[in-house]
Amino acid sequence: MADAAERHGFTREQIEFLRETLGRPSAQGFDRPTLKWLIGGTVAAGLAMSGILWAEIGSVREELRAEIGSVRAEIGSVRTELRAEIRENRVAISANRDAIAELAKGQARIEAILEERLPRAR
Repeated sequence: MADAAERHGFTREQIEFLRETLGRPSAQGFDRPTLKWLIGGTVAAGLAMSGILWAEIGSVREELRAEIGSVRAEIGSVRTELRAEIRENRVAISANRDAIAELAKGQARIEAILEERLPRAR
């Protein structure tokens, strides 16, 4: 470039000015290997975090499954207890109905006896 500049009548100062102005600007930021390490490190950190989160999600999932299983077992035992109570109540209700029927018969007999023995007010 110096030879071309001298042929065209540029001075060294002018050549330096043109080189600074029109030449490739100095690269700013990181060089290529540093960028590779930064990107690789970011990807590795992201993978590590996703692995940690996945493990945590898995443990929470297992806890929820265990809790749901225990709740289902509890519901089953309550259902069994309720069925037993319902059977007992049905037996008690049937016994109470029989007792009420006997009382109604007894009341009817008493009323019949009272009708016979007490004079009617006419």
